[in-house]
Formats: sequence, C-alpha cells, structure tokens
Amino acid sequence: MSTTTFEAVRKTVLVDFAPEQAFDLFTAGIATWWPVGSHSYGGDDVTTVVFEPQVGGRVYEVTPKGERDWGNVRELDRPNGFVLEWLIGQAAGTEVEVRFTREGPGSRVELEHRGFAVSDTRENYLHGWDVVLAPYVAAGSR
Repeated sequence: MSTTTFEAVRKTVLVDFAPEQAFDLFTAGIATWWPVGSHSYGGDDVTTVVFEPQVGGRVYEVTPKGERDWGNVRELDRPNGFVLEWLIGQAAGTEVEVRFTREGPGSRVELEHRGFAVSDTRENYLHGWDVVLAPYVAAGSR
C-alpha cells in the first residue's frame, strides 16, 4: 500500500541579522517571538517555549499544567540550519527544515515543511507559517 505525500510548504523571509544571530533568534530566542496566542496548544497560558539546541533535543511549550512537545531535533548545524521532526496534530511525523544563509547585510531564512499525508493539513500550514514567521521577521529587523 503506497502513501501519498503532498508538496512541501516552502517559505522564505529576510531578516537584518547575520546567519548566527538569525539562527539564535529562531532557536534560543523562540519564546520572544513565536505567536503562542494563536499557534500553540496552551494559547495565552503558555509561559515559555523551549528549543533544546542539540540532536535529540526537544521543542516544546510550557504552561502551568506542564509541557507539550512540538518537535524533536533531528539535525542541528549552527548557524546553517536545523531539521525537526514535527509532532503537532495531523502534521505529526512531518519534517521542518530551516536554513540560514547570508544575503547582503542580513540573512535569507528558508523554511521547508514536508511529508504531508493529508492535503488539508498542508493547506493549514501553508498559511500558518506566514502567521508564525511574521513576528520572527519583525524581531529580526532592526
């Protein structure tokens, strides 16, 4: 039995920081910009978001009720990028890769979310990543 997968979601944004800073903002600084009110399990109850910066590390949210996993770090190559196993909802088991490359005085940040088995899930992320990346870009602009 074969499984159909749908085209990856690809997003590219530019930030004013060098790749090292852009990488650190996305990972270590994730709690400062991720829109938890709309894109988390706990919503406004989220007290922080943690990105553990090593292969096998977790990406998760923390609320007064505990922790909820978002992903596992499969690859980490600071400052060039990382790959996560995504664990959220119907997208569980998909993969998110983020790459950082110098462009002019700043960085190009390319996100690819792949491995979708359900078309509707892909469509949700097609628009959802725009919402998530907007505050990242704002935080990464001087």
